[in-house]
Amino acid sequence: MPENMTELYNSLSFSSQQEVYDFMLFLLQKQEKETLLEQRFVKREKRKAALAEFAGSMKELWEGVDAREYQQG
Repeated sequence: MPENMTELYNSLSFSSQQEVYDFMLFLLQKQEKETLLEQRFVKREKRKAALAEFAGSMKELWEGVDAREYQQG
């Protein structure tokens, strides 16, 4: 902690110091949760991109083929 913050922290009562500590733990948990959510989002986007590559991969295979003629043939 920067020196002035340490002095301020030390000037607080014990119960106030406990509240500061609890708040810091809350912020840490919040940051970890946000990081996990961001990682999930990135992973989801990578999956979508991979699926998008396959989505139209065979569309050229039927190019120039009439569907009705194929069904009747």
